[in-house]
Amino acid sequence: MVRISQETTDDEPAVDAVHTAAFPSADEAELVTALRQTDAFVPSLSLVARDDGTVVGHVLCTRVRVEDDPSIRALTLAPVAVRPDEQGQGIGSSLVQTALDTAAEAGFDLVFLHGDPDFYSRFGFHPAEIRGFENPFETPPEVFMVATVGDDSDEGGPLSYPDPFDHI
Repeated sequence: MVRISQETTDDEPAVDAVHTAAFPSADEAELVTALRQTDAFVPSLSLVARDDGTVVGHVLCTRVRVEDDPSIRALTLAPVAVRPDEQGQGIGSSLVQTALDTAAEAGFDLVFLHGDPDFYSRFGFHPAEIRGFENPFETPPEVFMVATVGDDSDEGGPLSYPDPFDHI
């Protein structure tokens, strides 16, 4: 049975291994390591999935800033990974849902991501540009998405992501 819990410092090597196995390069593992060193890091929103005590998945949410309204408590969900031999069992979905629930419980308002609309729409994500948010990266507009997990706001505008995102 897979259980989801907050990452501990002892989990860091296993988390790096999950991201390295799940992605074609070490960029995501390096991103997680770098984000842990920023003030955008929220320890309670770095979650691992364990199967019989072994880390098989990870999701990280870090703070982002809505430039036109800094009172909006916003996050980005990135990255999320599941070991390839454990994919297709709902672990990634459980990680995403738990991250959103944890973000809501912690008082955050919005969660942004860049990802597959077919996958993430089932969690309440929709195109962020419709709400007036400016995509901070050169990605197709349909993959830049937002979900409301707390107080909703009509504010849009530019976002500031933590510096490590500029290096991937």
